[in-house]
Amino acid sequence: MSALILISVLAVVLLYLGFGNNRSLLAPVAIVGLLGALALFVSGWQIESPLLKGMVAFDGYSLSFNSSLILLTVLLFLFGIDYYAKLRENVAEQYALMLFSLVGGLLLTSFSNLLVMFLGIEILSIPLFILAGGKRDSFRSGEAAFKYFLQGSFASGFMLLGIALVYGSSASFDLATVQAFAASAQGNMIFLLGLFFTIAGLAFKVAAVPFHFWSPDVYEGAPTLVTAFMSTVVKTAAFAAFYRLIEHMQLPGAIHTMLMLMTVSTLFLGNIVALRQTQFKRLMAYSSIAHTGFLLLAFLGADPQTPGVLFFYLTTYAIATVGLFVVLTLAKRAANGDEHIHIFRGLFRSAPWLAIATMLLLLSLAGIPLTAGFVAKYRVFVLGLANGYTAITAFAVVMALVGIYYYVMVIREAFTPQERGPQLVVAPLNWLVISFCGIAVVVLGLLPGLIRL
Repeated sequence: MSALILISVLAVVLLYLGFGNNRSLLAPVAIVGLLGALALFVSGWQIESPLLKGMVAFDGYSLSFNSSLILLTVLLFLFGIDYYAKLRENVAEQYALMLFSLVGGLLLTSFSNLLVMFLGIEILSIPLFILAGGKRDSFRSGEAAFKYFLQGSFASGFMLLGIALVYGSSASFDLATVQAFAASAQGNMIFLLGLFFTIAGLAFKVAAVPFHFWSPDVYEGAPTLVTAFMSTVVKTAAFAAFYRLIEHMQLPGAIHTMLMLMTVSTLFLGNIVALRQTQFKRLMAYSSIAHTGFLLLAFLGADPQTPGVLFFYLTTYAIATVGLFVVLTLAKRAANGDEHIHIFRGLFRSAPWLAIATMLLLLSLAGIPLTAGFVAKYRVFVLGLANGYTAITAFAVVMALVGIYYYVMVIREAFTPQERGPQLVVAPLNWLVISFCGIAVVVLGLLPGLIRL
C-alpha cells in the first residue's frame, strides 16, 4: 500500500513541477521516486494494509512482477530524458500519466478480488487513452487514441458484464472463492458466460486474436515512448493479471477450448501478418501479438512452473523491446520521421555497436540460441509438451521458425553496406539503455537463473 501511495503522490508532484521551468527535474525526480517505491516493495514496509480487507495480495508472485514493472518504467524514463528534451509543453503530464497507469498495473498483478482487477484495468487504461493521442498535431496519433478509447471502452464493458455474471453465480468477488466455485460449476451457464466475458476483457489488453485489432494502429500512431510503455509495462501487467485470474481455477471445457483456439489463431495471425510489414512500429505490433500466442501456450495447463516461465518470458521480452524502441527513435530522427525499416540501412557503418546491439535484441525476440529469447521460448515449449499439448506446441515451433524471417529482415537492413549510413545523434543515457538491453539479453541467455520468480 505504501508503494502505491508513493507512486500516486509522485505523479501529483510531477504535475506541480510542470508549472514552473523545471523540465529537467521531472525524469530524475520520477526515477528516484520509483526506486523508493521499489525499495518499499523489497523491504515490505507498510505494503500490506488492513484497510484493503484482503482485496490485494502482495505475495511473491506480485512482488516479482511489481519489481519488474517499476524497473522497466525506470528504463523508459531514462530514455524519456532525451525523448522529451525538445518538447516544451505537457512533459510533466506525460510522466504523470505513465505513473498513474503504472499504479493500475501494480494493482493488476496483486488483486485478490475481481473488483480490484477491474479498477486496476481502468486505472491502467484511462491514462493510456490520453497518452496514445499525445501528438496533438498528428492525425495518426488522434486516430490511435480514438480507436484505443472506443475499443477499450467496449472491452471494459465486456469485462464488467463478465464480473457481474461471475458474482451472480458464485455470490462473491473474492478470487479464491470464485476459483473454488469453478470446480463445481461445470454446467453453470451464467458462470461460463461470466468467465468468457472477463477473459475477453483481459485478452483485449494482451492483444490476443480476435481482440487484437487495436494494436497495430495504436502502436503506429502513439508517440514512440508511449508505444514502448504499452508493449512492455502494460503487456506485462495484463499477462500477470490474466494468469492470476485463471491460476488454481478448473476452467470449464468450453473456456479451455476457447483458450486453445485463441492460442493457435494468435500464433498464426501474429507471425504470418508480420511477414508483410515494412513499417517498424506495425511490425513490432504484430510481433507483440505473436509473442502473446507463445505466452498463452504456457496458460493451457495448470503447472507449478508456469509463473516462473511467464515471468522470465515477459521480462526478457520487455528488455529487448525497450532497447529496440530507443534505436527506432534515433533512426527515425535521422530519417526525418520516417518509420520504414529501411531507415536502419547502413546502421553498422555509422554506429557499429548500435547495429550489433540491435541485432542482439532482434535475435532475442526471434528466439535464436545464446539469447534470453531462446531460453524463454524453449521453456514455453517444454511446458506445453509436459502438459500434453503436443500438436499446439509443434505448431508454435513452426510459427517461431516463420517469425525469424521478419526479424532477420530488419537485421539485414542494419548490416547492408551503404556508402553513408544514418547520421545518428545518440545521447549518453540512450547509449546506456541500449547497451544495457543488448548485454542483458545475452547474459540472461547464458545465465537464465539470474531471473527467477
